[in-house]
Amino acid sequence: MKIRAVTAFIADINKDKILSIANKLNSIKEEDVLTKRISLPETNPNIEFSKLLDLVVDNSIIFSLISIKDKDKRLSQVKDVLSAGENIYANVLLTSSSYVDEIVNLITGLEPSEASRFAILINDYFLLTPYFPTSTADVAIDSFALSLLYVNDFKERKAVQSLEKADALGKTIESKTGLKFIGIDISLSPWGEESVGGLIEERSGKKIFNRGHVWTVGELNRELFSSAWEAKVSPIGYSEVMLPVGEDAILSKRVEEESLTLSQLLSMTFSCAAGLDMVGIEEDKELYKNIIKDAMAIQFVKKRPYGIRIIPSRGEKKIYIKEFGYIPTIKVV
Repeated sequence: MKIRAVTAFIADINKDKILSIANKLNSIKEEDVLTKRISLPETNPNIEFSKLLDLVVDNSIIFSLISIKDKDKRLSQVKDVLSAGENIYANVLLTSSSYVDEIVNLITGLEPSEASRFAILINDYFLLTPYFPTSTADVAIDSFALSLLYVNDFKERKAVQSLEKADALGKTIESKTGLKFIGIDISLSPWGEESVGGLIEERSGKKIFNRGHVWTVGELNRELFSSAWEAKVSPIGYSEVMLPVGEDAILSKRVEEESLTLSQLLSMTFSCAAGLDMVGIEEDKELYKNIIKDAMAIQFVKKRPYGIRIIPSRGEKKIYIKEFGYIPTIKVV
């Protein structure tokens, strides 16, 4: 088990406070911690985005810098902020289909790296999660949470032990930093060969995509919550199976083989995966609008937070992003 992220949530924006918390995060020396992150509150409607860049006080820390609502007039300016640094992330909260056109216009104007750091959150409110880009510090006091990389432990039926170990580490970090530990996003998320796609195939006995995989994803989610209950940890954020295509070796392979198509991937998100994530899709504004509206319908039924991160493909079968490598373009069926 690795700690995918220690994410600090800052209750109010203050540059000196952000610097202090960055220093506290940098004091964490545990080798199992992969990334350190800072998530800011909903972006003040009266602040200029350019001013927010002054808050990026440490390039070794990843920042969820912008969280705005769909009706925000500054939406078109998000690209400029994302282009300012590879450690800057942003999200928009979508609650009405009236704003889909503007969001699609933004996505189709993003370069691949920028698109990998921007997401749509379909929900009633901003989400408190250590997972970026859809993280917003909706907190009353400065605090932090953890996300994990523990697919292999989960395969070996050691999820409870991993969660207990992470919870103990969270309490240790709390005592060292003075930040309140508020829980773990227990989501099962992949990285490369540590593959959720591979776990789904193993549990179902079938290659993705085939009948039964929607059920398998649902079963994995039930097992996640059972493990959290037994480990006595507090799940926050998504706390679901995650299927980010560009971060999962098996999912990427199945997309390249065209055995996993866009409609099939969407069907698994209906079953309880956290959203449509890190997937290369041919650039087509009407297609993107339809995808987002379909996702809004799925979220309405699920009543769970739903994230979308599309990487526009402009004729490439694979899209290269330095942070992730090559991401395949999915077949649209």
